[in-house]
Amino acid sequence: MVAVVLALLPHAAAAQDPGAGPNAHHEAARIIAAELAMQDASSRLDALVAESPVGLADSVRHELAVAAARYTFRQAARDEQFFVYDIAGYASVESAVVPLLPARVQGPLENSIAALHSLYNLAGYDQYYLIHPHLTLPFSNAQAVTSLRAYYLEAQRRYGIDASYFASINYIESKFGRVNGPSSAGAMGPMQFIAGSWATYGQGGDIMDPHDSILAAARLLVHNGAPYNMRLAIWHYNPDYDYVDAVESFARAYRTDPVYYWDTFG
Repeated sequence: MVAVVLALLPHAAAAQDPGAGPNAHHEAARIIAAELAMQDASSRLDALVAESPVGLADSVRHELAVAAARYTFRQAARDEQFFVYDIAGYASVESAVVPLLPARVQGPLENSIAALHSLYNLAGYDQYYLIHPHLTLPFSNAQAVTSLRAYYLEAQRRYGIDASYFASINYIESKFGRVNGPSSAGAMGPMQFIAGSWATYGQGGDIMDPHDSILAAARLLVHNGAPYNMRLAIWHYNPDYDYVDAVESFARAYRTDPVYYWDTFG
């Protein structure tokens, strides 16, 4: 199985950090601004959900306000993703930025950067500062975060594996179902199964359906040692320890801050 987040990365070179990079205070300020924008948008959405519009004009106003708050949240999440990619290219900048951030942001950010580095290593890229991802996929390609979380939690209840692992694999393999293959190995669907594995774990479901594929991933992981030996189970999903490290790092970020469900927001 191939991690699709690596699809458009540049060629590898020799150095990880050229010794110069973005200004740490500027980068920290941008991340904090994105966090505040997401918090403000979330608060507005909560307040709007509690409203009961009366009449056509009030209903239209309400719908427009909800759409505006969702757009603001989505844009801030996308911005933060770019900012994190920026500092992931420079070890010296990362070490300077993290202490400038609120404590609750530091852990998810460090884990996300560690995951990105593992994915870069998996693909053979060590010149991190040359990696400039582009968000080119339509927002509508991903299922709603609430639906995806419900599937992860169902798999957790049924198979005892923390939901964060399914979110991590779903992101790495298909950007939460936005790139469903076929991969170069013929893998398909949101969790990127090849035909033989799907025949074993799919239980007659639809390989392209997020719900069916997430539960199939849970069965594959359990068969290979989960939840008691997650590293071994993840290795059987993709036999490379850089992949295992990436899954575990993103899972830690998701457990701390669900905003890191990147690529579901546009």
